[in-house]
Amino acid sequence: MSERFPEIDWYCDRCNAYLNDQPGFDDHHYVWKCTECGHKNSISADDIYESEEDFRNYNE
Repeated sequence: MSERFPEIDWYCDRCNAYLNDQPGFDDHHYVWKCTECGHKNSISADDIYESEEDFRNYNE
């Protein structure tokens, strides 16, 4: 099955772990539980940012 978001790198919103390499990761899941810290991350187009700075400044 092809990726829903090709060439997008996903990182945990809590611990910043790289999600794409976690066992079983599939961007067709709408929520992914980080295997490092257990945080439930949303996997959707609304969660794609141009940079980490854009992500960090999103709520300001």
